[in-house]
Amino acid sequence: MKKGFSIIEFLIYIAILAIAIAAMGLILSNVFRVGVRTDVVQEVSYNGRFAMQRIGQAVRESSGIKTEGNRLELSFKESAKNPTVFYVSEEGKLKITEGNGGGIELTTSRVVVDKLVFKKVSDDSVRVNSVRVEMNISFNNPQNLPEYEFKSFFTSSFTLKN
Repeated sequence: MKKGFSIIEFLIYIAILAIAIAAMGLILSNVFRVGVRTDVVQEVSYNGRFAMQRIGQAVRESSGIKTEGNRLELSFKESAKNPTVFYVSEEGKLKITEGNGGGIELTTSRVVVDKLVFKKVSDDSVRVNSVRVEMNISFNNPQNLPEYEFKSFFTSSFTLKN
């Protein structure tokens, strides 16, 4: 009786090992894609929520609203903040300028604000000044890879405290 493996047994072991390695590769590839997708969704969601929160806070603290399409200008009792302007830069970043200061980016370089619309909503009968904000944010994906493709729509309305 001979000790060792025959060539057929050896080939079967190699085939089983190759299948196991391929399966592990697919599993790791899917784990990576899910991780990337989760990161992309979280980044867009975080930026959208933060931007809306910052706009809402400023509107509630302001004393006047002026809208021009994708530009919101707020006035305050404190002259140092006048005017406070929210707008989208040429690079697709949401920015805020307070008074004579420079523009501060409210969104990261990982996202792009595709659409930003401010609509003043007023009811003179009850003297309510509100602004409706609609914003589309997408993940910055210069290579057009499908796993980095994600857009989200954010909308809210904010009212001055008066």
